[in-house]
Amino acid sequence: MKNNPFLQYLDDHFVDDAKHLKEQFNKYAALIEEHNKVQNLTALDPSEYDEKHFLDCLLLNETYPFRNETLLDIGSGAGFPGLVLAIVYPKLKVTLLEPMRKRCSFLNTVIKELELTNVEVINKRAEDYVVEKRGEFDLVTSRAVSSLSIMLELSVPFLNINGSALMMKGRNYNAELADAENAIYLLKVEVGKTDMHFLPSDGSMRVNARFIKKGSTPKKYPRPFAQIKKNPL
Repeated sequence: MKNNPFLQYLDDHFVDDAKHLKEQFNKYAALIEEHNKVQNLTALDPSEYDEKHFLDCLLLNETYPFRNETLLDIGSGAGFPGLVLAIVYPKLKVTLLEPMRKRCSFLNTVIKELELTNVEVINKRAEDYVVEKRGEFDLVTSRAVSSLSIMLELSVPFLNINGSALMMKGRNYNAELADAENAIYLLKVEVGKTDMHFLPSDGSMRVNARFIKKGSTPKKYPRPFAQIKKNPL
């Protein structure tokens, strides 16, 4: 049997729970494959889910020591990384923020089938939801949703002071970081731990970066999304 880096990672890092977690992720993968036939959840082949979805998300474990905290996942899609983290860290209180109704329906199906009690799904855009939840989360995650500058403007207002935005990026991270210099200054965050990984199958580069909120976010942020997209900070 071909070595599976994701299953090996579970064995190595979640020893006591590895068997249960493998069962949970098998169910999750089957649900993705089933629902992907009628809605666009992922372009990947099912054989790639373990490494390029599950392991990819779980590598955030090496950038941040997850504890009993509140986490908001912006643009969760099929649940990456928020739902993956909720499965392996049951003490995390996870909110999956997803603007597409059909994807929210899928996420709720997974939550029900896996009997998860630490996750909720919100069908809203980030710039609308922040009106209700400004400064209320310990952690915000996003996986390659938009440029770093845009994602920081959408993410940081949700954080409490000393909260962390955990950004999952790719090979263009250094260029995005340079472009985000002004956003980092205006949003009062500092760059924390940054980890680079290469996926085993094809060597794809992944960068997970932590940004720590050090001051109150000015009330004018986030701006309307059309303005954010047209004129990033």
